[in-house]
Amino acid sequence: MTTPSPEVGLADVAARAAVSVATASRALTGRGELKRETRERVLAAAAELGYDRASRPAGRPTTQDTRLIEFVLGAFDDAWTDAMITGARRAAFELGYDLALTLERDDPDDDWPTRVATRRPSGVVLGIIQPTHRQLAELGGLRIPIVLLEPRSEPGGSLVSVGTTDWQGGFDAGRHLVQSGAERFVVLTGVPRYRFGRAREEGFHAAVAALRPDADIRHVDSLWSDATVTDALIHALRSGEGSVGVFACNDGMARAVYRGARALELRIPEDISVIGFNDEPHASRMRPPLSTVHQPLGDMARKAVEIVHTMHRGSGAPHGRVELPCHLVLRESTLPIPAAQE
Repeated sequence: MTTPSPEVGLADVAARAAVSVATASRALTGRGELKRETRERVLAAAAELGYDRASRPAGRPTTQDTRLIEFVLGAFDDAWTDAMITGARRAAFELGYDLALTLERDDPDDDWPTRVATRRPSGVVLGIIQPTHRQLAELGGLRIPIVLLEPRSEPGGSLVSVGTTDWQGGFDAGRHLVQSGAERFVVLTGVPRYRFGRAREEGFHAAVAALRPDADIRHVDSLWSDATVTDALIHALRSGEGSVGVFACNDGMARAVYRGARALELRIPEDISVIGFNDEPHASRMRPPLSTVHQPLGDMARKAVEIVHTMHRGSGAPHGRVELPCHLVLRESTLPIPAAQE
């Protein structure tokens, strides 16, 4: 990145991007409607020249506080987003903000930062979205707080992220499966391999390695949503001797394990013990009810909104990652731990 130069002016940026000074100003402030290509060209020119807009006196300072927080998500209408939206909405209303729900669309010409910039909110929460450098540059012109909620990869830089103790949740699941008598293990690995999925797997491996270092652990790739019963899953469940302990990186994958067990005429939990992750509403309604790691989704969204509020007031904010604890919820899909091991 080029070092900011006080000698570079808005006219220089406009000339480099081959646009008018007015267009360059709109692109850098997020005001007005511009083509995505034009906005990107101006942002790239500013970065190349080291233009530091923050050090420039504003022509007309904005004094209006919109009292609006944008919550950007990649999808709606599922248990995960429902819990997040509820937590974010309650926190926003309690703090005196409106909450706008913004969808990350597949259309590259309808990018969410442009829509956010048009509304000029007080801050932005990004749910399971890892923004690109270009998107961050576009939001950076607004000079508003940005908080990542369970980003898919390590955010790096100065961005604040909020999540849960994924590693500990995986460790607790592995420890229970070992202590309850499982003799071999299967892990349903989420694909793509997001940051939180890797942390859950690493925690599970650490527990099994500590308690049963000679145990066989098989990995089966699974989609994060719409998980299906694959040949690899069937093979992993029926191959080998002894009872099986299965850790699924989310509750949707655990449902696929239930279907696989039925296809093989295996009993849960007598033949296969299953633990999921998230504790979605359907988990307690499964037959048998699913043991799972409860993720405090609503509280995580609330915390993200509260951090935006703190940053918006200029009161400072935590650096790096903020984690809220998860905990294992035991139901009938796993065997109890024998009294001698408790």
